[in-house]
Amino acid sequence: MLYLIWTLLNIALGVYFIILCFQAARLLKERIGLYAAVIFTFGLLSFATNSGKKSVGIRENPDVKKWTFVPKDSVVSDGSKFAHATIAKTWISRIELTVSYGVEKSSNQPVPVEANSVWWGSITGYHWKPVSISVHATTGQEYAYTVVSILQWKLLGISLYSQPKTYEGSIELK
Repeated sequence: MLYLIWTLLNIALGVYFIILCFQAARLLKERIGLYAAVIFTFGLLSFATNSGKKSVGIRENPDVKKWTFVPKDSVVSDGSKFAHATIAKTWISRIELTVSYGVEKSSNQPVPVEANSVWWGSITGYHWKPVSISVHATTGQEYAYTVVSILQWKLLGISLYSQPKTYEGSIELK
């Protein structure tokens, strides 16, 4: 519920800021002239569109960091599989962990190869960054995981609070 309220607060303040910008542009037009109002508007728009990182697909996104546990050449080449788990869920978003695993050539046992974690859904007012991911086998068909991350609470793009988060659990192999 707190995530939803924080997101709505960020959206409301963003809309209010846009309204204030239009009022300021109108006052500039009345007092200084149309040319100054146009320059002011384009200046604000250029700051707004150039701020922040651009996101693309997961594979091309430099923000999605992968943790590698064993070299890919130590597992059977055609045996890579993926396991997914939702490690946290709110009303408006979820955090997912993806682990790729394969059969190790020397022991013929499933081993984790790579892992990454992504926040899906509404992330307005937040920046979530995983710091470390560890995955290890517990039983034949389960891995235990630990995801350590930092959640930054932002208001209009300004970080107000950084909250350490740790998620632990198990993920089932299929």
